[in-house]
Amino acid sequence: MRLILNRLATIWLLFVPLWMTWGAVTYSGLYRWLCEWQLSVNGEYDAFLTFVIPTLLLVAPTTLVLRLRHDAKPAVPPPHLEPAAAERLVIRVLCAIGLSGAIVCAGAWLWALQYPDRSGPSVDLDLAKLGDAIPPLGRVTLIGVIDTTHVVHKTIDAKGVGGRDLFAPMIERGAAHKPARIFVEEYVDIAVAQPLPTGVGSKYEGVLVKGGLPGDTLRQFARLNVGIADPYYLLLTGPDGARGNYYIIAGLGGVVALLGLLPLAVLFVSKVRRRRRLSQG
Repeated sequence: MRLILNRLATIWLLFVPLWMTWGAVTYSGLYRWLCEWQLSVNGEYDAFLTFVIPTLLLVAPTTLVLRLRHDAKPAVPPPHLEPAAAERLVIRVLCAIGLSGAIVCAGAWLWALQYPDRSGPSVDLDLAKLGDAIPPLGRVTLIGVIDTTHVVHKTIDAKGVGGRDLFAPMIERGAAHKPARIFVEEYVDIAVAQPLPTGVGSKYEGVLVKGGLPGDTLRQFARLNVGIADPYYLLLTGPDGARGNYYIIAGLGGVVALLGLLPLAVLFVSKVRRRRRLSQG
């Protein structure tokens, strides 16, 4: 019975982060319910805290129970490993971690290169002249007016630390009641009071992609009674353009690679120094 409970607790500790991650990606489950509650109270929500706090609250009791059960067990001497065998085991584990992170980092970075960023020439795209034509994708300078009454805020860092993503539809002249077809995404610092400037002739440089609005953002626009055309387009104004998400994955992979390869380098240097001391002695 005790073994079954321990296995169930371990499964729960693995399930909760995966479940919350799936909810954040698909905007569903408990994550969506908490976001909806924050939207009804504050008109916006904090994506970072909405993920972290429930995850910690759900895993903390199970972690505490496992810790108490572990402390209550009689002490069992660990299996004995020869120093050389233990060192080989550590090296294998660190190599696996480092190489896995390096592969993810390199793969994401190479995959990102097939998408455009903001560097390079752009094409002027005037919404007043575009009409119902299909807009060109890639680097563009979008000319039009922001619908300031329907701006969606998405805080992506802990409050008071980072910033937020703003999403807003563009207004097409003579088509006030048509579903929104082109949106602008802009990252701003929390201290910025009035982002997304308005006025006739406002220009926004970035990378235009087909689709791309997060699921929770689509939900917020629905709450604001903003119709969304199919297909719709999103202007990414960040310097990384359409590469941003892949660069984030590459950065995380790089961190994991460093966590594995740096200790491995330290072990290698220590081993070399130890051999030199033995040869000199």
